[in-house]
Amino acid sequence: ATDSISISVRIERRLPHQNSKLHRAAPRRTNTSTTPPPHHQTQNEIMKLSVAVLLLSSAVANAADATYEPGNFSEKKTIDGPDGKGKIYLSNGLEGEAIAHTGKPVTLADGTTAKDADGAEVMYHENCDGGAAIAKADPADGYYYVSNSEIGDHQSANLVGGTYSLDFSADHKLQGYKKILGDTAKNCHGGETPWGTFVSCEESREHGRCWQVDPTGTKPAMKTDVTGQDENTPMFGNWEAFAWDAKNNMGYVTNDDYNNNPGFKDADDKPTGKPYSGAITRYTPDETATACLTAEDKWCALNSGTNDYLKLVPDATGTKGTFEWVDLENSNPELYGGSEGAHVEDDIFTFSTIVDRYLFRLDLAAMTYTRSAVPFPFEPDNLRVIKNADGKQEVYLCTDGDDQPGDAVWGWDDEGAFRMLYEEEHSYPAGVDFSVDGMNMYVSMYNHTTYRFYRTDGMSFMDATLGPKYEVLGGIDEGKTHAEIFEAYNKVYKYDNPADFATDDSGSAPAPGPAGGAPAGGAPAGEPAKEEPAGGAPAGEP
Repeated sequence: ATDSISISVRIERRLPHQNSKLHRAAPRRTNTSTTPPPHHQTQNEIMKLSVAVLLLSSAVANAADATYEPGNFSEKKTIDGPDGKGKIYLSNGLEGEAIAHTGKPVTLADGTTAKDADGAEVMYHENCDGGAAIAKADPADGYYYVSNSEIGDHQSANLVGGTYSLDFSADHKLQGYKKILGDTAKNCHGGETPWGTFVSCEESREHGRCWQVDPTGTKPAMKTDVTGQDENTPMFGNWEAFAWDAKNNMGYVTNDDYNNNPGFKDADDKPTGKPYSGAITRYTPDETATACLTAEDKWCALNSGTNDYLKLVPDATGTKGTFEWVDLENSNPELYGGSEGAHVEDDIFTFSTIVDRYLFRLDLAAMTYTRSAVPFPFEPDNLRVIKNADGKQEVYLCTDGDDQPGDAVWGWDDEGAFRMLYEEEHSYPAGVDFSVDGMNMYVSMYNHTTYRFYRTDGMSFMDATLGPKYEVLGGIDEGKTHAEIFEAYNKVYKYDNPADFATDDSGSAPAPGPAGGAPAGGAPAGEPAKEEPAGGAPAGEP
């Protein structure tokens, strides 16, 4: 009876295009907000019905059924990289397969290959970066996995980047593949909207924009106003991720500029030390755009509004504090330089930074924040937040180790961190997201392939697990420093020098990674040993 109740709760909450498709509900509260609802009730009812059929057609999932143990690699399970090169190591109870390889035809479930309007085979795109799984208008028809291509260059007018869409049926069979945004460059990450579109952001300084894109490829892409810039705004941003706050109807855009631009000048033409760029942007729709949220066509919700910028006000420890939204010149991106992945869920705005390798968690209601050093010696990149079987938030982070082996998809909750998978083939993971029913996780290896992963016990990624086996202790909101994270990490990986692990907490530039990177005594317990090149493991490799 308990399991039946928990399933019915998940049915009630698993609605289309929500910021997190995977969560178990807290008790429903009456909505007293005057802001418009994010999507039509008819779509909600359709989604509830389709997920009810899916869940009730399978066995009731409970902890006793789970065989998936993230963080435990004792089964030594791997899948091959492209053309048999390299390996991806999988946690016990996890399986995976390649969906498509860069530069090769995309094979569909019926054995044919994807073709363009002229009947020519379509090759899979290069440099697969940020992505999102987005439910179709009728969820019974399936969903799309949308993926950016981070290539091209605005300076040389080499506009060959863009965004692509993989079309899946409700039972996860690949039905199509097409380009849905073109004539752009360096499309990095982005994010979905509650009305079923994708926002693709260009990481291209003053030339970059964030575009609203139709996953079906039917409606032409549209340049948005979420960054508040125009052609006259100088040196203004390497746009990364977009996250929509469906409760308060606001958008957030991260910006991984490293503050290496000239910045503002005073009346005497001297630098003030305040950068043009690097600040996280908050977009608030104006009256016209707000009205779009209740219209049939909601695209215009991103077309006009106001923008302000993040200013952190840390306490004496630097690991927590309050924050404000201010004008650009009064923002302080030097405290969160190189912001990357972003997600808003339950009034918590989560984002990562690559300059000092932190995870920030902003409480949008209380206007407070925490800052924790990430639990690995690589740059944190794309991320996704879900709720686990206990109703608690888990952050899934892709690492970017600059093409060193050992990059991984990490899970991180209020107790500690664990890897779901890691690689040895010099290509970092990106675009992590989960199918609407939670049964599949999609991840791209940046240089070559998009994969799907699934639990062999037939359960959802939000269901109970056999574990996890924590590899690094310390919760996402504990505000641990790099020195404290090093101590926890070192219990598993045995690095020699905390200074090699990461930056100190004064805000100085980070070290490139552990300089003696081989774990003492070989691989951690339960993990397959890897053959090391002459001179030891590459820097930064666990």
